[in-house]
Amino acid sequence: MEIINLLAPVVIIATTVFVAVAFIFRLRVERRVSALLAEHPEVRHASVDLELQSIFAWNRKRAIDAKIAEMRSDGWTFLRAIPASQRPTIRFWRGGLTLHFIRTYG
Repeated sequence: MEIINLLAPVVIIATTVFVAVAFIFRLRVERRVSALLAEHPEVRHASVDLELQSIFAWNRKRAIDAKIAEMRSDGWTFLRAIPASQRPTIRFWRGGLTLHFIRTYG
């Protein structure tokens, strides 16, 4: 019982720090998106659904970076990534992302 009393504050503080860091990161992403869209009000948008093949974080990151690099070579600028809706990815337990891109020309 004493261990629970000792660990509870540590768990609460760690959770609070994790949530704060995640919130700050998300806020920075949204500010970047807003700045890009304000800088280029008339841009072409593209959304790409990416099915993640692996359960390991490093393989997921590699797949996301490869898709971003592929789109960048075609002239697209990466905007943000959001979790894909569950409907198309429900049979794939690994899940997926929707990557959003903009293009300021062509």
